[in-house]
Amino acid sequence: MGFPERNGIRSCSRLTRFQKIALAVFAVLFVSYHITPYDSRARAFFRFQQNNVEDYIQNNYPSDSWLFRKQWYPIDPDQDIGIILKTGYGTKNRVNAALQALSGESFFSDTIVVQDFPVMVKEQNYNFTNGKEIPVIDIIGWNLERGNLNGTKHLERMGKYNHLAEAIEAEEWVLSDGIGKDMGWELDSMKFLPSLEYVWQNMPRKKWYLLLDDDTYIIKPSLSLLLGHLNPSKPTFIGNPVGDYKGRFPHGGSSVVISGSAVSKLFDGHPDVVAEGHRESPTAIWGDKLLSTTFMKVGVYLDETYRRMFNGENPWMTRMWVDRFCLPLVSFHGLGEKDFMEQVGNTFSHQEKPVFWRQLGDIYGAANFSSFHKDPIRANMDFVGRLDEFSTTYKDVDNVPECIRICGQHAKSCLAWTFDPALHLCHIAPWAIIGDPAEGRFSGINAPLAGWITNKCHSPS
Repeated sequence: MGFPERNGIRSCSRLTRFQKIALAVFAVLFVSYHITPYDSRARAFFRFQQNNVEDYIQNNYPSDSWLFRKQWYPIDPDQDIGIILKTGYGTKNRVNAALQALSGESFFSDTIVVQDFPVMVKEQNYNFTNGKEIPVIDIIGWNLERGNLNGTKHLERMGKYNHLAEAIEAEEWVLSDGIGKDMGWELDSMKFLPSLEYVWQNMPRKKWYLLLDDDTYIIKPSLSLLLGHLNPSKPTFIGNPVGDYKGRFPHGGSSVVISGSAVSKLFDGHPDVVAEGHRESPTAIWGDKLLSTTFMKVGVYLDETYRRMFNGENPWMTRMWVDRFCLPLVSFHGLGEKDFMEQVGNTFSHQEKPVFWRQLGDIYGAANFSSFHKDPIRANMDFVGRLDEFSTTYKDVDNVPECIRICGQHAKSCLAWTFDPALHLCHIAPWAIIGDPAEGRFSGINAPLAGWITNKCHSPS
């Protein structure tokens, strides 16, 4: 009588030659992936492809039902969020408006203003409208004093910082203004990592940390809705992703959200990685990318799942994409000119509930999507706005009906169209803006598509 074969051995013996090779290749790839450094190109490429697949699914099968289920991690924004507001010498006049906007949202979280020049005590006393004082710090000077930039003082960017500091201390305001405007972006790249470290040391145990530019507006109820579904004890890093597979990073102007556990993992667990990031900052091009690549070295990656909720445009140029209609809108950017921040604050400060992308036109009193059923054409308007690689331009188009027909041929991807009769061009896009005056153009919104998407959205219970 023979001995019974073990199930594992018997199963393996039944594999074909091709299956055995495939299994061996998978095993090699699996092991190779897990033994490579967290920031290796192999891991980065794999994650990039994974994100592409997930993005495709979200784009073609959008879902918002999860937003209206029970929040397992509800937050009190004023207690659970620490805010870092970044500014520079050339944009310091924006800070009061930015703080006023947060106050208008009743967003009175522990907040700190970080800048790239010495603090001018008399001129820089910041407060929320409820009287809460906002500390301000020269974050580059702080990093220098701690010795984190030792060995970099000979670099050009460090010389520029010192030149600016000396001009301010000597009260040479014309020279200070010139230096600040010329190199603001260079010094900004040195603020991200030390700002987060400073806040972690002086404002620890927050569930979440929010990095803001001084021209970024946050819609508090929308952010609260999102964070209420995310576990702050999990190292989490979210925002609006840009960059190639070698270093995906969140666009700083759209705001960056980081869990306290991620901050702890970096600064408490890997001081050597932090020190390396500080030394890289005087030569880094983008500070938001340096922050991301530093987190990658400790295994904390940008989570792109919630990318569609972060916005890098002002409200008037915000593109309401087909795949964003049902999702909350967290941020606006580019509000540093004129009184843009004040205008946006006046418009959104009364919003007590989350704002969704599809509501933007209604909030601004723009043409309602459903009105395009009856009146599909608007003269001297443009509902497409800025063109990019996701829009499509058709040449030699003779009239408006032909442009509308072209949009109709892309019924599930053309949300707005614009016809330029002078150039015989028809632009179509998978988004719509609230409407921009454009002399001589004709434009419209694909009302059936807008209605179909809106009807698929859930409503808050």
